[in-house]
Amino acid sequence: MTHEREGEAGVSGDGVLAWPHRTRGVKGLPVLTDARAGGRIVVVTTHIIAEPRTENEIDDEHGGLVRSLSATVPPMLGNLLATLVVLFTLVLGVISLVATWSGNAEAFLPLFQMTVAGTVVSLNALYARRTFSYVITLIGAILWLWVSVTPFQPFFQVVLQAVTVTLMLFGVVFSLAAVTLSKKPRF
Repeated sequence: MTHEREGEAGVSGDGVLAWPHRTRGVKGLPVLTDARAGGRIVVVTTHIIAEPRTENEIDDEHGGLVRSLSATVPPMLGNLLATLVVLFTLVLGVISLVATWSGNAEAFLPLFQMTVAGTVVSLNALYARRTFSYVITLIGAILWLWVSVTPFQPFFQVVLQAVTVTLMLFGVVFSLAAVTLSKKPRF
């Protein structure tokens, strides 16, 4: 239904007379009454309904890696794997703490890196326990710990640690996106 100005009658697309009411309707839109419907109030909206997106558009938006990591696992298996990851990082953290306190810090993983990597991986595994999306974070953390204990030239040590920490953080971002995607219905 269309109308030129408030107070003037308009004609709908099928030729039925409609006239605006004096008050404004929902969201300030004019309220029209339809003569064919016995004076029923019709609200004119300007919303456009988007067409459904195709599978190619959805894949392009999230990428293949996030889509593949968003596959869900059975709840019991996901909880078990997340618990094992958390317990393993706690054991490594305690061993690193004991090695540091005993004065043999070089004998095991550095306490700082172990604490940071263990916390990030554990929290990510607990959050994403229904998917395998925390695998990238786990790989980044293992590489960071390996780079931390392997003697490299100082320049390469800094560059490799920056790369592995970035990989670990990308894993967290991918994991968050995969968990969000796994909660959406698939058609």
